Amino acid sequence: MARFTGPFVFMKPGFYLIYLPYLVGSVLVLWWGPRVVLGVSIASLVGSAFGTHLDQLGIALLAVAEGLKVYLGWWFWKYLKVYRRKLFRVGPLFYFWIMVFVIPNFIGSYILMAVLTLGGVFSQDKFVVDYLQMSLADTFMTLVLSLPLFIFLSHWMTQKGWTRWKRSPFENLP
Repeated sequence: MARFTGPFVFMKPGFYLIYLPYLVGSVLVLWWGPRVVLGVSIASLVGSAFGTHLDQLGIALLAVAEGLKVYLGWWFWKYLKVYRRKLFRVGPLFYFWIMVFVIPNFIGSYILMAVLTLGGVFSQDKFVVDYLQMSLADTFMTLVLSLPLFIFLSHWMTQKGWTRWKRSPFENLP
């Protein structure tokens, strides 16, 4: 659903600045685990099949790259034990944002940009500029949309039993 509501800011044929499957999926994977990655990949696969001018391999690689961005966020959350930190202070919250949103975004965006460049959506001579533009736009959007969504809903969802956690990382909010 997010794929079809995502193209708010159109940049080039088949590429959108605000892309909700990653922004929403990166939060949902923290609450519900890696099963969300499959949903994000399928949404990207279906949306890319109708919204891009890529060949079948390019569409599949685009879906894999989107899923990878979300999966890496969960992997950092789980295996670097970011989930054990109390996130109600600025320092741990900033560390969480960097590890779960920023680093996975820059890794996955590189693959995305490579697929889109090889598919002819972007020019090869401006690869670095386009890559930085896409990565920084997604990073900014995680700061504006994903992080607040995570902060404001995590404690409530944990209390309702709608997450896989026993305790919310925001449990001791003043």
